[in-house]
This record gives sequence, C-alpha cells and structure tokens, in this order.
Amino acid sequence: MSADAPAVPPSLPVTAHAGWQAYHAMLASKTAYFDFLAALDRKTLAGGQRTLAEIAHLDSRLREHTEAVGCFRTAMANLAASDLAARDALVAVIGELNQTLGVEPKPRLH
Repeated sequence: MSADAPAVPPSLPVTAHAGWQAYHAMLASKTAYFDFLAALDRKTLAGGQRTLAEIAHLDSRLREHTEAVGCFRTAMANLAASDLAARDALVAVIGELNQTLGVEPKPRLH
C-alpha cells in the first residue's frame, strides 16, 4: 500500500484493493498536477514567466495523471469482469469518500 493512500476500508473485498489503490494514485496525481498548475498561475499573475523546465514538469505531471486514470479504468474494468459485487462495493466506498470531500455525485443516466 502507498504511504499516501488511506487504509483500505475493512468492508472492501480483497479483490477490490487494487482498485482502491489505483483510485488514490489517481487522486494524488490529479492533486500534484493542479497544485503545480496553480503555482505557475500565481507566478504568471505576479508578472513572472514559465520556464521551459516548469512547462516540461507540468507536462510530466499531466502524463502521470493520464497514466493513473488509465490504471484506475483498467482496475475497474478488470474488477467488473471478475467480481461485480466487489466492483459495486468499491464504487460505494468511493462515493462515500467523495461525499466527505464535498464532491457531488453525478446523476445516474440509466
């Protein structure tokens, strides 16, 4: 388990643990990208210019996030194919987590 990911909820089936880790890796990469982007925005608002190294670092952060999203999608697809109940349990736990983070759930379309 990553040092940054919270402990796996005891209610989550073992088969869903990889999805839990992938979700938190995705959150961490998103935070890293947007934190660096915000720092660059503050710099430009203060009259500074982005350096080539900063632009390259931002691109790297975006690639890392894109990869993390792909890993999460793959983990969810694999879980849905192998253990639908575990996938549903993971979705429920993520939904509860997002409520504590203040993220509004999207309406179901089906």
